[in-house]
Amino acid sequence: MSGLVASGRSRRYTRLLPTGALLAVLAVLVLLPIGMLVYASVTDAVPRPGAVTGALTFSHFSELLSGANASAAANTLILGLAGTALSMAIGGFLAWAAARTDVPGKAMVQLSGIIPLFVSSLVGAVAWSTLASPGQGYLNIVFRAIGVPIELNIYTLPGIAFVFGLYYAPYSFMLIYGALSLMNPELEEAAKVYGASGRRTARHVTFPLVKPAIAASAVLTFGLIVENFPVPTLLGTPGGIDTLPSFIYRLMNAAPPQSNLAAAIGVGLTVIVLLILVVQRRMLAKRRYTTVSGKGFRPRVIELGRWRWAVFALCASYITLAVILPLAALLQMSMRSQPFISGVGDFFDVSVFGFQQFTAVLNDSTFQDAFRNSMIVGLLVMLAGGVLHSTMAFIVHRTRLPGRKLVEYIAMAPLAMPAVVLSLGFLWAWFLLPVPLYGTLLILVLAYVVRFMPQGYSSVSTSLQQIHPDLEDSAYTSGAGPVRSATTITFPLIRASVVSSALMLLILSMRELSAAVFLFTSQTRVLSIVIFDYMDGGVFARAAAASILYSLVLGAIALLARRYLGVTAAPSRGA
Repeated sequence: MSGLVASGRSRRYTRLLPTGALLAVLAVLVLLPIGMLVYASVTDAVPRPGAVTGALTFSHFSELLSGANASAAANTLILGLAGTALSMAIGGFLAWAAARTDVPGKAMVQLSGIIPLFVSSLVGAVAWSTLASPGQGYLNIVFRAIGVPIELNIYTLPGIAFVFGLYYAPYSFMLIYGALSLMNPELEEAAKVYGASGRRTARHVTFPLVKPAIAASAVLTFGLIVENFPVPTLLGTPGGIDTLPSFIYRLMNAAPPQSNLAAAIGVGLTVIVLLILVVQRRMLAKRRYTTVSGKGFRPRVIELGRWRWAVFALCASYITLAVILPLAALLQMSMRSQPFISGVGDFFDVSVFGFQQFTAVLNDSTFQDAFRNSMIVGLLVMLAGGVLHSTMAFIVHRTRLPGRKLVEYIAMAPLAMPAVVLSLGFLWAWFLLPVPLYGTLLILVLAYVVRFMPQGYSSVSTSLQQIHPDLEDSAYTSGAGPVRSATTITFPLIRASVVSSALMLLILSMRELSAAVFLFTSQTRVLSIVIFDYMDGGVFARAAAASILYSLVLGAIALLARRYLGVTAAPSRGA
């Protein structure tokens, strides 16, 4: 009898081993940084290497809504609402044109809705500081030359909201385009048969059916904007505008650093993002009344008539403002031997053009090291994240091991942590642990793996849920064990999804700035950090040249990944 009991215990311990080991890893990677952030917010001292000290206090939270903190919170709210409204208007219009109209060049319209995803918001901020800075902004020079009494100033709340609207419109486009494409046209046709006008049909039929997608994309976009760090830092600092992420950065770089207050603000920002995600999930759940059925259909196409080319022009103007014009401005700035421009004619003065800035950047040992670091970090994130996220998804969806639900909850926890806050938590967590990772590329790799864990996990999980368990059950019936079944049945079927997820991690990690902002040293800079430092140091021409090269690298990776990623990309939070 005792032998049977011992054998049963051994089997239980064996079943606990896989999830136990995985949960231990996730506790260090995910839960410890969250815990250190909360700890720093309620003590009067920050964690030091090898030790945790400080007396308990909640005084930092009482400062959240006072003085500069309240101003940063108000600016965050204003930019979140304004940027969301603009991105929704742009993305919704593009989605409607691409999914429901006979606009010419429909393939280009569809592509214009997602191309800005592959342009970092950091690069967008650098470009628009060149285009619309007061006085010598390129657009202001053109307006003065043609007699238009407009003076643009990108270093204002409306200017920053405009940049947010441009570079977050693709998220609205993807969600609304999907809803419009899948909507059964018979409902609209029925309204038309009963005499409803086009406007009334849109108000009472079309809009209610896509309202969950509109609401969900609005909540998602708002959450992404309020946690963005590079745009308000680069464009808000000249105008004295702080948001919560940029204010956290400023507090940490003050003399002396106000780390505990920064931690308290980080906790507050995390709570805000968490509430936003809860609202978004509830809104997405309401989409269960979808009209898609087993019967095939094609969405009704609206004939635009004489407005076809006007709609196309509006779609083309978006891609011009978001991609073509910014890249052209960066190219102009980076190729000029002198930055001063007295008039429009100077834009075409080829005598001042050259590749000196590109040569200087390419010969800069800092840029060379950053490029190498970015590639190393990106490839390691692709490999480590691909393995870890796939393992987590497999345990949750293809096993009955105890603790698998907890794995799923932890996998989605980083969604609620803004990247700047995650960087802060990682800094203190690895100060505490007796492992010398700070100052190495490995801490950036781990931070990025955690940062993009929800995206990687969800991507593989979706594929696993689409594979019916009967396939693996047949393998078990034929005598195959769990390992053989997984290697011969499951993994070959999800291989494309795993590769797609890994390549997505490579692209996202190459774009990322916010999660690295407190974790890099002079030896571990990545490309995004170098561009940020160029801008922060006022070396604008070099920042423009580096941004062009950075965009070329991202574009090349995106083209190589297109075989697996197609023309879509998972909504993600990135710099």
